[in-house]
Order: sequence, then structure tokens, then C-alpha cells
Amino acid sequence: MPFTLRRFLRRLRTMISSSDNEGPVSEDDRRPWEPPFDASKPAPPISYPITELAALASRSYLSDASNFHLPFNRASTPLPSPGAPLPPRRRVLVCHDMQGGYRDDAAPQGGANPDAYALWHWHLMDIFVYFSHYLVTLPPPCWTNTAHLHGVKVLGTFIAEWDKGAEICREMFATQDSAQMYAERLQELAATLGFDGWLINIEVKLDIQFIDNLKEFVNHLTDRMHAAVPGSLVIWYDAVTVNGHLNWQNKLNEYNKPFFDLCDGLFVNYTWKENYPQDSAAVAGERKYDVYMGIDVFGRNSYGGGQWNTNVALDLLKKDDISTAIFAPGWIYETKQPPDFQSAQNRWWDLVEKSWGVLQSYPKRLPFYSDFDQGRGYQVSSEGLQVSRDPWNNISCQSFQPMLKYTGDEVHPPLITSINFKDGQYSGGGCVTVKGGLNQNTIFSEQLFEASISMEDGPLHLFYSKCFWVPTLTPDPCMTRKSQS
Repeated sequence: MPFTLRRFLRRLRTMISSSDNEGPVSEDDRRPWEPPFDASKPAPPISYPITELAALASRSYLSDASNFHLPFNRASTPLPSPGAPLPPRRRVLVCHDMQGGYRDDAAPQGGANPDAYALWHWHLMDIFVYFSHYLVTLPPPCWTNTAHLHGVKVLGTFIAEWDKGAEICREMFATQDSAQMYAERLQELAATLGFDGWLINIEVKLDIQFIDNLKEFVNHLTDRMHAAVPGSLVIWYDAVTVNGHLNWQNKLNEYNKPFFDLCDGLFVNYTWKENYPQDSAAVAGERKYDVYMGIDVFGRNSYGGGQWNTNVALDLLKKDDISTAIFAPGWIYETKQPPDFQSAQNRWWDLVEKSWGVLQSYPKRLPFYSDFDQGRGYQVSSEGLQVSRDPWNNISCQSFQPMLKYTGDEVHPPLITSINFKDGQYSGGGCVTVKGGLNQNTIFSEQLFEASISMEDGPLHLFYSKCFWVPTLTPDPCMTRKSQS
């Protein structure tokens, strides 16, 4: 991503902490994995990045003796169809970059913040990238678990930037052997931790002598990932060019296509102009869906301005029939968009859905179960009984998310359907709530899921629970469990 004031300020603390003249860091400012962190010692499990090239080379993260946290960072949920390629259509890649990464989601066993950031519009995306400005960003397993549940592939990020990044690249790409070795280290991390590949972002100027080995790194990583994790992806970010210049092209062209040809896609920088998507599609030919035109939700020189106008860029890309990469949708959460996160998130993603439509369908097989849990809440229930009153968050606990339509902009809708965290859940921390009133003989329907199941002869059994609130009769809700064939 090109230089911006916001990006500089975000990186400033990392630059200062890596200085030889570093002063004392307060406990409030120190991230859990920063010194004096010792990964070999038992402690509350955390997810953390690899920040030094030596640590990547040594494989210390993958050593049970060196990394107490390793077992907790292995994702446990596979994709519904492991090894399946991406669909031959325009796609949505979502790149999650929020507050430096590794916040509430850095606790593999969850935390106590019911207002922690989460995503639940998985039916509107194909690929999820976990991004930060650390050298090797490993997706916390909670994201991989829930994304896989919904059929979405998950990528980590390898990034080299600033002077330190240039030094790292000179070491990595000094020889063909070293380039291949580091590619193999990244492949092993993805295969061991259960995610689906890498976004490669080289944002430094390189001497031309290193370019052939950089290309070998991309080629070898792609080949090794495909062999180890069928259906995996390696995506190149539009930054350094084939002649070694740090020059964001904002389109696919002769300066970045040599890297595109060696991997599974190009994440185009987000300051492109109106005609650039068509130009990129023409260069890509049959691979045009592997070109992901970037959109910065913060709106930094992004076509259409991002934010609540993100759909302007999406509409253009839909017309040009090319894929998109939505960068930093956590803008909604970071900037505290009104009236509250839940409502604002639903409203923003409704713009995406109205522009591009639903991309994922589920359930795809039986049996199928959902209690609509978003992986956070103020209590936990089991079979209608409250088992905990403690607030909590754990994205791994997300159940299949309903594809609810946003109705917040409608004037006096008869009924409003939403996820409810605070009233009587039957299971987990949330439930679907329908509020409002209907006139007599009026029929109301709400689609929860879009199934893709091949039905054979025989009955289909449905089991569901529902809760009625009848304030004029009783102050307490009545839980009932129903079955239907």
C-alpha cells in the first residue's frame, strides 16, 4: 500500500520499538509477544506473528519445544470441499487490516469482550486475508475456523517494507537456494496451521540482481502450496515491479505481470482510475477473475471514495466483470460508525450485497445445524437453559450465519429480523429475533439460508426451537422445541 499519513503513524511504533535506542515500554503498550515474551513457557495461549527473518528460517514457531502456543493455533475446521478451485466468476477478496492486527482475536480460546470485532457476512466473499505490518502475519485460528465453515479460503500475509524490509529481501533473495528455503518455510506454516495460502507484499525497492530470485520465490511458493494444500492460493500485491522499482501500477501490466504469471492472482493497489479495470482485464485475458482490483474502505485516494460509497467502485468493477479486493472493512468498527457496530456493519455490507449479490451458498450437505451464534455475546445458553452470564467472545464459536436482509433504511417495516445477543437464547450466545406486528391474515417470510443440497427421495427432518414473548400474559419467555418432516 502506498505511503499515507495513517499508514506512517501505524508503523511509527514498530519503527521505534525496533530501534537500538528503545526506551522502556509500558505494560499497557506492550503486545503480548514482545520482549520479554518466551513462547516456550506455558501461558494463556495467544496468536502472534513472526517478526524476524531468523525466526522464520529456524522453524521455531513450528517446534513444540519452542512454542507452547502451537497446538492452540492450528485451525480445526476444514473447507466444505477441500481442494476445490475458486469459481470461474468475479470474486470478492476481503483483506482484514485493523488496529495493527491481533486484538481480541489473538486469544485462541476466546476472551471477555462481547463487543469484539467480528464478521458475519461470509456469504458475500470468497477469500479472507488476515493482514498486518509484521513480517509474517499468521491468521488466528478463529478466523480460519469460521471462514472455512462458510466456504471461504483464508490467507496469511508476508510483507517486507521500509529499510528493514529491504535488508530482509536482500538476505532472502541473495541466492536461489535461500529464496526456495524461505518459500518452503511459508508453505510449511500454512499447511501446519490449516490456512490456505499467502498474500505476498514486497514494498521495497530492489536491485535488479535480486529480481530473478524473487520470481523464483513466488514460483516455488506457489508450486509447494499447491502440492501441500490442494486448492491453496498465492496472491501477489501490486508494489515492486519486475525492474525492482517500488512503483504501484494500479493495474495489471507488463511491470507486474511476470509475478502474476507465477502465482494465483494479483491484488491491485487501490488508487486505480476508471479505465484501469478494463485495461487489466484485457491484459489478463482468460485469467481476468484472478485480478483483484483494490478498494480501500477508508477511502484513501480510492475510486468512489470508499466508506459509505464503496459500492461506487463495486458497481464499476461488476460492469467490467473483474474481481475485487476490499481492504480494511474494519473501518466501520475503528471509526465507530453510528448508531452501533451491529447496525452499521449490516448496513455497509448491504451495499456490497446489492452491488454484487450473494456469492456463497449453504448448507451444502446434511446434517446442517445453526444456532446463529456470532461468536460473541453477553451470556451462553444450552438447550434453553442459561449456563453462563459472563460476557464473552470467540469467533471460532460462530455458527452458520443467516443471510438476513438489511431493513434499517425502510420506513416502518412491519417486522424486523435481527440477531439478538441479550434475550433468551436457546443455544450459544445469540438467536434470530423477529420483532414488530402484522395485520390479520398477513404473511411474513424471511430467508435465512440459500441451500445448495442435492435432495434424494425420502423425508427431510427439520428441528427448531422458538421463543415467544407475550408481555400481557407472562413476564418470562417460553422456550419450545419443534420438529417437522
